[in-house]
Amino acid sequence: MSALQLHRCPACGSEDRTKVDQQAVPGGTDWRYYECSSCGYEWRE
Repeated sequence: MSALQLHRCPACGSEDRTKVDQQAVPGGTDWRYYECSSCGYEWRE
């Protein structure tokens, strides 16, 4: 598993993000869901 995490919005490159949700994954790392405050794009990491 890569130690590199996405800290910028993949759509616009902004670092201004808001954590909107977290989902437990059995046997793995929890998924964290983010929304970009600049463009509204949502992604998980």
